Amino acid sequence: MQTTANDYQLSPSDLPGMRAWLYFQNMFGSAMPPVNDAVHQFFIEIVSVSDKYALITNPSFQWVISQMFVTLDGITDNREISLVSQYMDFCNRGSITLPCDDQDHDFGPKDGYPLVFTSYWVTFLNGYGYRWGRLDEGGMYYETLFPRGISIPIVNDARRNAINTLVDSWRPTPSKAFIDEQLTPGNGTNKQPAAAARKKLNDWAATNPMLSKVIIAMEANQRTKMKDLIKSNEVYNAEAYFFIFHWLLCFCTGNAGDQKLALDLISSPASSPEYDNDTFINQLIYLSLMHLGNPNGGFRFGNETRQNFLRLLLDLIKTTDDASKIIKASMNTNLDILRSDNAYPMEDMYNPGIDLDTRIAHTVAALEVGRRTIKIV
Repeated sequence: MQTTANDYQLSPSDLPGMRAWLYFQNMFGSAMPPVNDAVHQFFIEIVSVSDKYALITNPSFQWVISQMFVTLDGITDNREISLVSQYMDFCNRGSITLPCDDQDHDFGPKDGYPLVFTSYWVTFLNGYGYRWGRLDEGGMYYETLFPRGISIPIVNDARRNAINTLVDSWRPTPSKAFIDEQLTPGNGTNKQPAAAARKKLNDWAATNPMLSKVIIAMEANQRTKMKDLIKSNEVYNAEAYFFIFHWLLCFCTGNAGDQKLALDLISSPASSPEYDNDTFINQLIYLSLMHLGNPNGGFRFGNETRQNFLRLLLDLIKTTDDASKIIKASMNTNLDILRSDNAYPMEDMYNPGIDLDTRIAHTVAALEVGRRTIKIV
């Protein structure tokens, strides 16, 4: 991708989206163990990625995520199967009962939900208000809303529009090749469309390597960006290295070559006047915490928020390669210091006479040296 002026900028609003993306990669990355019911889980998780995508303003992360959806959309029947997966989950919620007679309840339609059942499929698309049980001795029924089950990812406009067009063509009657619409409500009637959707999903997954195609293509894009970051002649600042820290965490979920490159980078020597004979990863996390707490920066995180920043990331990292172990160890060391020293690293107990701006400049310079020792072929 072409580098833009704000390619390395991360704002506070980006961080929840970054964590959602890191969670996704720690589930489906090439380095991760196989996921049970992987295709179904994939279609569940891309909805979460899509929901958090709106929070991401960084062009690099936007690009790699949006390109993943482009790859997905090039796979035959992927849109149909995404609807099958969601419909299966919807039908597995439970049976839909017919509404009671008007005189037996004191609730009208709410939030546009209809009171007339057409089919499970139409209910999946529109939602439905239904009655179940008695509210009191007077015989009034209470109402439980059965919300609609469809969720269309918003990341890629072409994909979203294509799925909307598909849904419109399947409204009110879907393709029987993919969907059992189930016209009858009542006890246990949800099991039939759920079972039919499960069979269709399993049959498709058994013959279509969708997941590996999508992840391999996504990781190739991520790898290209990482190599460009390392070999660039551009002089980076603290903001750029804060971005690299997040990109590095995602990169460790890739293949063995990705993990080797990550290990080479984080292990490279990066000495500063404050921390001589140190490594790239220690300096990177130290700089990231200074960047987060800088009173003149865009985050201005206090001690507890800086601690929480590390905790949230540590909870998401499931990789067990050498690079990930070293990264987690460094993060935990810094977390221990944060717990014992409220001012860290705005003030450094090991370097009490050196102000924040000077330490930031020294640490950036050390990272610049460490980055440039890595040879990219």
